[in-house]
Amino acid sequence: MKKVFLITKLKTSNLGNEALTNEIVKLFSETLSSDDVLNVNGRPFGLDGYYRNRIKNSSNPTALLDQWAQKMAAKIKREKDQLFTSRVPLVTLLKQETKELRFESIKARLRPLKRVLNSMKVYPQQYAHRAGLLKNADWMIYSGAGEVGDNNVFLRQLVELRAAQLLGIKTAAVNQSVVIRTPLFQKLTGHVYGKMNKIVVRGSVTRNNLISYGVSEHIIEMAPDSAINAQFTAAVTRLPNRVGINFTPKCTLQLEDYKRVVEKLRALKLEPIFVTNEPFEDNHIAGLFKQELGVEVLTGVPDYHTYMQHLASCRFIVSARLHTNILALDTKTPVIPVEGNVFKTTELLQQLGYPLPTLNPQQAGWVDELIRTIENMYNNDQDVQAFFTHNLHVQQQAVKRNAQWLKEY
Repeated sequence: MKKVFLITKLKTSNLGNEALTNEIVKLFSETLSSDDVLNVNGRPFGLDGYYRNRIKNSSNPTALLDQWAQKMAAKIKREKDQLFTSRVPLVTLLKQETKELRFESIKARLRPLKRVLNSMKVYPQQYAHRAGLLKNADWMIYSGAGEVGDNNVFLRQLVELRAAQLLGIKTAAVNQSVVIRTPLFQKLTGHVYGKMNKIVVRGSVTRNNLISYGVSEHIIEMAPDSAINAQFTAAVTRLPNRVGINFTPKCTLQLEDYKRVVEKLRALKLEPIFVTNEPFEDNHIAGLFKQELGVEVLTGVPDYHTYMQHLASCRFIVSARLHTNILALDTKTPVIPVEGNVFKTTELLQQLGYPLPTLNPQQAGWVDELIRTIENMYNNDQDVQAFFTHNLHVQQQAVKRNAQWLKEY
């Protein structure tokens, strides 16, 4: 019997994260036997006392992280045991109109004070129940929100993973891209990930990065993002003149650039609709499209399955949101992908074998390239249709490796 403590994102405003979490949970549920126990958990709330400013100037950051983890492991051992039972909660999807999401900016301003207060303890009482569960696990498996980076959220997760390792719990990371930019986090990531039993990543860039941080290539394999596992069976009429479109704040485009793209679509007798799996973060850009360019904005989508139906109604999608691209592909809707975060869309679609290159907003002249690609897609999408016919089902089998490796232990 395996007792698996799976970490993923359980509260989000992002439909893509909802898809990623539900599908990774489904993959593990299908992989584990009836004797195994799957306990699904969110981020380690209560560990925010471990933050970047406490470690960034250390002469030996890996030793400091180990000191934190050793104290944490010692305290976890003393916690009251919690019964390790099956637990698969639903993802809480925060809508723009909810009070919790509206108050997020206020909560963000209070977080620095909360971090300082919690840094005076190994961990607060808020974490004790989770600790009592964790101490009885055989495996701690970390599936983040798609990518990990140089931030406080990832640091506290590294501390928890290292504490689990010191407790003798096997550890793994799955279903993620590692977007690390600073030497500090490269060192910390290599230190903790290098001691894992298994790592499954979403592309070769992440794999090569981890190896450069000192992680053994023998524990790393690649598999598609779990959202490619989302099944689509709804009967939806595709509207030949509708095109889904989105850009993110990281694209740093000017209004004139957006206008050029919209005018090109309309010159082809296509009508854009602004779609996004992250309406909270893209709210400002959606407003520009609506107010300045007269583009309809899709709103009020209750879940990722409904979002897929909207995507399936489009002739094709132009998207800087990774999971808008992935969920569109699940519905066999062509996409023109735009890189939204360093390299994660690029590596993931390369891993899938998608025939169109991901356009890079950091390259000069990329809007011209986007306009040419739109015209090419309008005239001929045979390569993309061949991907749907010959490759998509292969990737929807390959995604199972995010969980199936566990059968080998």
